[in-house]
Amino acid sequence: MTSGKHRVIGKDTPKTDGIDKVTGRAIFGADVYLPGMQVGKVLRSPHAHAVIKSIDTQKAETLPGVKAVVTSADLPALSPGDPGRQGAITDRDFYLTREFLAREKALFHGHAVAAVAAIDESIAEEALGLINVEYEVLPHVLEPEVAMKGDAPLLHETLYTRSQRGTSDEASNLAEHWELNRGDIERGFAEADSIVEDSFSTQVVHHGYVEPDSETAYAHPDGTVEVWANTQSIYSTRSDIAQLLDIPLGDITVNPTELGGAFGGKETLRASGLCVLLSKKALLPVQVRFSRDEVLRGTGPGNAIRSTVKIGARSDGTITAIQARMVFDAGAFPGAPLRSAIRRVFSHYRTPNMKIDAYDVVTNKPHVAAYRAPGATPTAFSVESVVDDLARSLSIDPMEFRLRNVSRPGDPMPDGDLLTSVNFTEVLNRVKLHDCWTTPLEGKNRGRGLALGMWTMPGGTASCHVNLNGDGSVTLVLGTPDLSGTRTSLGLVAAEALGLALSDVKVTIANTDAVAYSDASAGDRITYIASIAVGRACASLIESMKARVASEFDTSPEHIGYRDGRFAASGVPEMSVSWEAMALRSVRGDGALSASGVASEIPDGAAIAPNATAHVVDVEVDPETGKVDLLRYTTFQDAGLAVNPAQVEGQMQGGATQGIGWALSEGYDYDEDGRLQNATLLDYRLPTSMDVPFIDTEIIEIPSEAHPLGIRAVGQAPIVPPAGAIANAIYNAVGARMRQLPMKPETVYLAIRDSEGQQA
Repeated sequence: MTSGKHRVIGKDTPKTDGIDKVTGRAIFGADVYLPGMQVGKVLRSPHAHAVIKSIDTQKAETLPGVKAVVTSADLPALSPGDPGRQGAITDRDFYLTREFLAREKALFHGHAVAAVAAIDESIAEEALGLINVEYEVLPHVLEPEVAMKGDAPLLHETLYTRSQRGTSDEASNLAEHWELNRGDIERGFAEADSIVEDSFSTQVVHHGYVEPDSETAYAHPDGTVEVWANTQSIYSTRSDIAQLLDIPLGDITVNPTELGGAFGGKETLRASGLCVLLSKKALLPVQVRFSRDEVLRGTGPGNAIRSTVKIGARSDGTITAIQARMVFDAGAFPGAPLRSAIRRVFSHYRTPNMKIDAYDVVTNKPHVAAYRAPGATPTAFSVESVVDDLARSLSIDPMEFRLRNVSRPGDPMPDGDLLTSVNFTEVLNRVKLHDCWTTPLEGKNRGRGLALGMWTMPGGTASCHVNLNGDGSVTLVLGTPDLSGTRTSLGLVAAEALGLALSDVKVTIANTDAVAYSDASAGDRITYIASIAVGRACASLIESMKARVASEFDTSPEHIGYRDGRFAASGVPEMSVSWEAMALRSVRGDGALSASGVASEIPDGAAIAPNATAHVVDVEVDPETGKVDLLRYTTFQDAGLAVNPAQVEGQMQGGATQGIGWALSEGYDYDEDGRLQNATLLDYRLPTSMDVPFIDTEIIEIPSEAHPLGIRAVGQAPIVPPAGAIANAIYNAVGARMRQLPMKPETVYLAIRDSEGQQA
């Protein structure tokens, strides 16, 4: 099925919420105001690792204008396995309650230790200064490789290494060791005519979302709680609050606000938990707004990786073995995205022999959050670099080498799941014909780089309602926050299914009381999953209307058809009635009409709707300074059915831009005391329009067989290839292999000098 077969979907459509956002009518987290609302502020640890010996809040509590002061002592004590409001307390719950308020120890610079609520910001700030915390400073560890050693400072006395072999007997900073094995790795390398092995490192990075965390809560005197949250998941926010603060789930309502960017960074409970805790104590509504400094110091970045990748191939270019060691920096609490990253990135290339060791290691940094294709960007940086070097060692063009080895439908992923419909070959063939690849690159110190990426939709649940209005329009009610235009794309799906114009579909995001459970707006799942739920709801609504028409015409519903806005009896054209007429009757005697839709699509031994992407970049490198200029950037992606091509293009360009920042300029810089040194956007170097050329997009539409409309996930994959593509372009420009992100001018300069020394 292609976009040309549809009435409204598949056409460039402006976002329906655009006017609200540019006129200021849209309500973001900081726009919420309640009568009597107090200002919440957070006291954060000045140390990277320290025992909290005592916290004296008396002076702060007695300051006029202060309504509440909270510490971890105000939280229920949680232990894994204990019963909770949401079932047994899990390891995640145990660590999460210590993440948003430090309990036994402060585990990173910026770790929240206490919070206050006061009548205004100045009094709240003064109150923070009156809280006396006695610390016992401990040695800290920032490097995951160092943290794994037996003599490293221990962050958690209760953390034991889990692996396929069981659980370790001694506490460790290594939370998980995950092994993947296929075939005979030693035999695979013995069969290779060329082997390339190299090591790489990356830094943690910030998502770069525009709107800092800003949330509000009101714990009412009757025990019910209302929350206004700029979160990617209103339902997990509700369940986390219930579990961690011992509040019945049904007593909590979470209202979504607009999201000024998230990219995975707003999936975790943060400000709203503090808001509820403060509000319960103050008996007044409380709003907590994080500053940009707090966002960078105290919330989860994308993870860093230390990796070694080894790949072997025969002289004909066939890969015989892939081996990798990946050490993921999880920050202060376990839970780096090693499984999702390894599963997908090592699915790009087919091989009978594979061995991957992945490690989840805690360090004295903020706990990492998901960041757009979690873990895949730094992983692909190492894999795509080694693939290019291996092709060069065999004197095979990097494009041709990839075409010989890319995965195809039916190939297994590292964990054994099957790639049902992946189209790397088709994407690369499009690249081969494009002038970004065929046009000779002329000029000194210029190079062209290629890299691949992929993501698979993780599955999940989405729910919605479709309510028919008396004028024939409908209201589509969703339970998934809108991250990047899902109101528009799902409105298009509803309009297509119902035979309406997009202007006749109003899309709204409801609170947790109004719609059944829906999973987070994350992982590329929303347009894919929610469109199925919307399609089912629309089909149900049409069937209900057919039943009423059939009753009117004294026939059975199966004899009623719907087309071009009219219901008609089969073979009897005069027996027909318009959509608008039936809608009017629904509010004038026949009874209201509404339908619900639920989709729960969970992978079962297969990757759902995998996509494939390839990026091509031309660079110019100044060998005297190491500065890298991007001359041209082109992305290719299999989007399945592009519901809204303009939106797909924006996803491709946005992901590439974030990947460019990760590649060339972004990263957290810590001093020897473990303190973050670049916690402002002046010092944390996000890419600007001066750094990024126009990003050309080539949307390839190969419908997914797993989706009724052929939709694939599109938002995650664009961030995967940029670092690898740029590193390969730099090598082709100046002969220097980049092994570290970000590839800042000084890093590139030193790499050039090193390569010159090796050649001499």
